[in-house]
Amino acid sequence: MKIQYRVYDSITLSSFLPTKPGLFVSECKKFELQIASTSVSKAENHLSPKLIWRESTRPEVGFSIDFLELSLDAHLDGNGFQLFQHGYQSWSLSKKMKAEEEDRSPRLAFLQYSQENIYSKHASKPGQYISEYFALLYSNYNQHGLLLASLDRGEFGIKFDVRLTNSGEIGRISAIYDFYCLPDLRPNAKLAISKIKIESFAKDPEKKLASYFETLGEKLGTPVFPKKVPTGWCSWYYYYTKISQKNILENLAKVREQNLPIEFFQIDDGYQKEIGDWLVPNDKFPGGMRILADEIKRVGLKPGIWLAPFLVRKKSEFFRKYPEAILKDENGKPVPALYQPLWGLDATYALDITHPTSLSYLEKVFSTLVKEWGYSYLKLDFLYAGLLPGELYKKSLSPQARYMEALHLIRKTVGKNTFLLGCGAPMLPSVGFFDGMRISCDVTPFWNQEKLRVFLKDRNALSTKTALTNDLTRASMHRNLWLNDPDCLLVRKKKNKMNESQTVLMASIMALSGGMLLVSDDLTKLEPERLQLLKKAFQLNADCQAHTPIPIGIFEEDFPHAMYNPAGFLGIWNPDETTKKIKIRLPFTIKSKAPYLDYWTGTIVDLELSAKKDNIEIELPAFGSVVLSV
Repeated sequence: MKIQYRVYDSITLSSFLPTKPGLFVSECKKFELQIASTSVSKAENHLSPKLIWRESTRPEVGFSIDFLELSLDAHLDGNGFQLFQHGYQSWSLSKKMKAEEEDRSPRLAFLQYSQENIYSKHASKPGQYISEYFALLYSNYNQHGLLLASLDRGEFGIKFDVRLTNSGEIGRISAIYDFYCLPDLRPNAKLAISKIKIESFAKDPEKKLASYFETLGEKLGTPVFPKKVPTGWCSWYYYYTKISQKNILENLAKVREQNLPIEFFQIDDGYQKEIGDWLVPNDKFPGGMRILADEIKRVGLKPGIWLAPFLVRKKSEFFRKYPEAILKDENGKPVPALYQPLWGLDATYALDITHPTSLSYLEKVFSTLVKEWGYSYLKLDFLYAGLLPGELYKKSLSPQARYMEALHLIRKTVGKNTFLLGCGAPMLPSVGFFDGMRISCDVTPFWNQEKLRVFLKDRNALSTKTALTNDLTRASMHRNLWLNDPDCLLVRKKKNKMNESQTVLMASIMALSGGMLLVSDDLTKLEPERLQLLKKAFQLNADCQAHTPIPIGIFEEDFPHAMYNPAGFLGIWNPDETTKKIKIRLPFTIKSKAPYLDYWTGTIVDLELSAKKDNIEIELPAFGSVVLSV
């Protein structure tokens, strides 16, 4: 148990010493820690920590708290344990980690803070891991597991430091709270922090994870989601920033001509004059954005638009007019939030989202987009920027607290009937604010990560394979926390390095997940056979939308080989470059009888079923996939 605080540049790390059961006092005598333990069942325990400032006066000028670490009495006997390591935000890779694997962040700092938690220091050593918001441990040998998880959003971020021995035995586990602010420390007042759930379980780790998401969603008051999930078209993955009013209108015409079952039509990055100046279109949109929204509505679709509300560039009018509202470091320099070559070779910066000028501008932007221009679907991107460290106007707010306050303002401004999609967003503090949430990195028109990103040890590097990994491991967030956005489906042949099998595999996972399904191809150039594939994907997605899917084998493979949707569909795939025999242990018993037909081809699938119909063996070619009605 320890707390780290600072007075200006002087840092102190103080351990807590026990005085009696559930009560601890820091060696520096400034803090008292109370931990109440509640036994929910034999397998489940809840911890309720409270931090108390013991001194008779408020903290001195320059004082702030970095983090609080609690040692957890959580242990299971046995070896062979692996960790399902959950990532911090939409783009952070979430997958199983073996005891011999290293928890390594990207080599370049800007890749780390734009994809992971800047406040987390990953050890890059075997057996030492940080899992954000929750940690799921499981041993395939003894089929026992342990869930450690936050029970609420909380004012402060939470993560779990997990240690495994070489043989996969569980070593020490601790919970770490990200303060990075000066909270309201009044003498003898108790500062409540997030409660922790510790639960042991047997078998079916995927079901345990889904159950946690369901409980969390209910506790945090997520809305009742509609049975119909958004489908649509997005401009980004064909045109990127090179969109224009002309090609937007051309694709809009094709949606109706091709009779696609699309509800939303989303204009992505490239319409704005500059990052940060969201209300000033560039010269490629001479008619303005309101006219485009009207045109989208005229053909019976709902208009959507992209923005990165917490980002700003030096060339923007906002940066020039309101430098006081830009997040700055202790030396008064703007804090870099992103390097995006499509916007220029210099840095993009972050707003201080606690500053009244920033908040007033955000309110104006969102009010204009929704109430004046008529956009009812907003994609909010690069949201992690709102939590970056810097000298804040309101120093009492933790990164997580200021982020949630800004989201509250945005939701209040746009109203409950505007669909908000989060992207690049810290996951737990976003629950309850968004209708939809990106759960993966960006897809790409290629399968594997680029060689440069592999060299840079960038585990989160965008690629279709990496995106689909998260789409599977986070699949059961769908309808429990929000409507999942697995990112856009790409089915085109041109400007696409993926082969047909990879494309069908991508369509299988996205459609079967039941989440949002947006296509991002130039519809004016889409090949007829790929158009038919797209229509079949929309149909499968429509059949699966009303249910929460369950991935199968998150502790078997980094890229789970199967997923079940309770609508009655089972998908199995081989994400590798060689033919492979796939063995699946099902969390249910198949009730339907042979023959089993593949949804895509209508042909009989050759598979082996166990006597109880709860295990499957099937040989699939490189990147092969099947979707079965079971």
